[in-house]
Amino acid sequence: MFVRSVGVAFGVVIALSSCAPTTYETSATTAAVAAATTLPSGPASELLPRLSASMLSLSSYIGPNSSGSTASGKEAVLAEIEALWNAAETEVTTLSPQSAESIGRMVDLARTAVERNRPADADKAAKFAGTVIDELLN
Repeated sequence: MFVRSVGVAFGVVIALSSCAPTTYETSATTAAVAAATTLPSGPASELLPRLSASMLSLSSYIGPNSSGSTASGKEAVLAEIEALWNAAETEVTTLSPQSAESIGRMVDLARTAVERNRPADADKAAKFAGTVIDELLN
């Protein structure tokens, strides 16, 4: 009888505690949405060097540095890479469909590097995208 009373009391406590009001932190999501919705503009000759520079910096945000810590911000760098590519992709496809395909694959590899925490993939993406971008622009 005592065990049943304790079980009922426990059930009532659980049921009542689940009725507490829920609050959401809106400041964190507002900043991320605002940054992601800003699409860069300009000719590919200006956007692609920025894309290459962002890709070069990406691995430093993924893996640990010499002190053993990892810098935060890899999602922001990836968002910048994707935004720059989205802005330049149409023009690059018109100029050179093969280059557009190669750069697109390297942007995908950068995304995989962030998702799977693989700095070597970020380095590979930066190296090959940089080569394609240099050949396209020169």
